[in-house]
Amino acid sequence: MNVQFTGEIGPFLDTVQQRQVSVVVAGTCKYAPAGASGSAAQLEQQVQAQILRAIHETIAPKMASGQLSFKDLGTNNTATIVPEIFARSGLAQAGIAVDRLVMRFGIDGRDPPPLPSAAPKAPMQAAAPQQVNVRVGGFNVHASSGGGIDTAGLKNQLVDKVKSTLMWWAFGICAVVLVLAALGGYGYYVYRNTPSAAPPAAAAKAEGKEARPPAKK
Repeated sequence: MNVQFTGEIGPFLDTVQQRQVSVVVAGTCKYAPAGASGSAAQLEQQVQAQILRAIHETIAPKMASGQLSFKDLGTNNTATIVPEIFARSGLAQAGIAVDRLVMRFGIDGRDPPPLPSAAPKAPMQAAAPQQVNVRVGGFNVHASSGGGIDTAGLKNQLVDKVKSTLMWWAFGICAVVLVLAALGGYGYYVYRNTPSAAPPAAAAKAEGKEARPPAKK
């Protein structure tokens, strides 16, 4: 679990200006009750109090001896003292495991810099919708788990099929009309250019006139 804390850990003597300078610490760390008993609120308060005390007890003598400076606090150059802070806190002996301590310091009345924010959790990606493509009655049916059947696609296919069928019928009718027109034209041409035969009765009459002998005077 994560816990945040803030508190006064100074003042410390500024040897250059020869005055006491206030120092405030703000920080965060993670803890886990490895064997400690108590409610979550009680454990959190215990971690906050003992970490703040350990930070003061670790930094104060180092500031007095010159091992640490106000510049080190202002630039967060304190990573090397974190194990000593954990040891001084006594939390491990109380059955509370702590780690990932982060500290920021506010010096001479200034607020501590903001603590680094936790990395945001990556949003869960929605599962890709499953798609099914089948052919039914000459149509390609597309369906997905997210959108159902693609009715617009079916409508477009139906329109295309009707247009194609009408075009084939129109082509067939035009072809039949052209063939019939060609046959009719040819028949009319043959009819107009074939000599007509004399009727049988007229032919017989003409023959009778030729066979009759001339009349006597």
